Amino acid sequence: MKITIRIDKNYGIETAYPACDRAQTFARIAGTKTLTRNTLRDVAALGYQIEIEQTAPRTFAHLTA
Repeated sequence: MKITIRIDKNYGIETAYPACDRAQTFARIAGTKTLTRNTLRDVAALGYQIEIEQTAPRTFAHLTA
């Protein structure tokens, strides 16, 4: 059993967003759109593995044209 999350930074703070249906279900149960560290600890305590979705690095190439 595993869930997948995506890590983004909002105003310099890392935030975990659900990236799969199961992760979205845990966010709904928690009453949030993101998954807090405490929620992720509880999910792990239930036996779920937490995978972090790898995203492509962001570039600012579109700003140099």
